[in-house]
Amino acid sequence: MTRAAGARRRWLAWAGAWGLALAFMSGCDRGEAADEGPRHRGELRPDEVPVAATMVAAEPMVGVLVPEAEVVLTAPEFARLERLDVQVGDHVREGEVVAALDVREERHELAAATAAWEASKAELERLELELQRAKETRADTEQLEGVVSGAELREHRYAERLAAARKRSASASLRQQRSTVEDAAAKIVEAELRAPFAGAIARRYVDAGATLELGRPVVQLISDARLVRFAVPEERSEALRLGAPVRVAFVAEGLTVTGEVTAIAPEIDAGTRLVFAEARLAPADGPLAALRVGTVGQVEFVAR
Repeated sequence: MTRAAGARRRWLAWAGAWGLALAFMSGCDRGEAADEGPRHRGELRPDEVPVAATMVAAEPMVGVLVPEAEVVLTAPEFARLERLDVQVGDHVREGEVVAALDVREERHELAAATAAWEASKAELERLELELQRAKETRADTEQLEGVVSGAELREHRYAERLAAARKRSASASLRQQRSTVEDAAAKIVEAELRAPFAGAIARRYVDAGATLELGRPVVQLISDARLVRFAVPEERSEALRLGAPVRVAFVAEGLTVTGEVTAIAPEIDAGTRLVFAEARLAPADGPLAALRVGTVGQVEFVAR
C-alpha cells in the first residue's frame, strides 16, 4: 500500500470513528431533553445562554498520539533471511541494520567481478606501455625519413594506431568490469535492511531463516517523533491553519505539551462536519517518548 493510500485510509477511519462518537452524543442529548419535559419552541433556561456562549469555544478537542513516520522494510530480492535480531518494541538508531539476507552467492559474484576487474586493469597498463613504445618507435622512424623506406614508416604509424585502438578497447572493458563490481557490491549493501530513521519496531512479519520473495514485508518501524491527530468542528475551523499553536493535555498521564499544526485535510467530512488535522509535538524525547502510540489527549488552540 502506498503512503498516500494509507493516509487516506487513516483519514476515513477517523471520520467513521468521529461519526459514531457524534451519533452517541446526539442520542444522549435527545434522552436528556426528553427527561426534562416539554418546553415552548425557542424557550431557554436562564443558565443556557452563558453555557452555549462560553463552553463551545473552550471545549477541548480529542486527539490521538500517532508516529510522525512509519515504514515497512521489505525484501529487495528473492533470498533467505539470514539474520533478524530485533524484537517488537526494540529501539533502533537511524542507519542501524535491522535484518540481513543471505548474500553468499553475491559475495562469490563480487569476488569474481573483482578478479576480472583487476585483470582488465593489468591488461590496460600493458597496452598503455605498448602504445608508448609504438609512439616512440614511430617518432624515431620519422627522424630517419630520408633513410628508411616509406613502407617502413607507414608500418610504424599503423602500429601506433593499432596500439591506441587496443588501449581504448581495454579501457571500455575496464569500465564494464568496474560496473559489474559496483553492482555486486550494491546487492550486498541492499541485503542489509537499515532503519531510515530512529524509532521502534512495531511488528515482525517473518523469522530468521524464512525464504523471502521480492517485496515481502520483514518488519514495521515507527518513528520516535510524534504527532497528534485531531478533529476540529466546522464552526471552529477558522482557527485551524498551518503553523497554528496548540496545547495537548494527556490528562491520565499528567503531561501537557505544545506543538503546531503541520497538516490539514483539504475537505470537511460530510458525515461528521469535522476537519481532520495533525500537529507536530515538541519535544520528541523525554516524557513524551514514553507515551504509547494511540494515547488520547485533549487539544486546544492557544494564542501566540
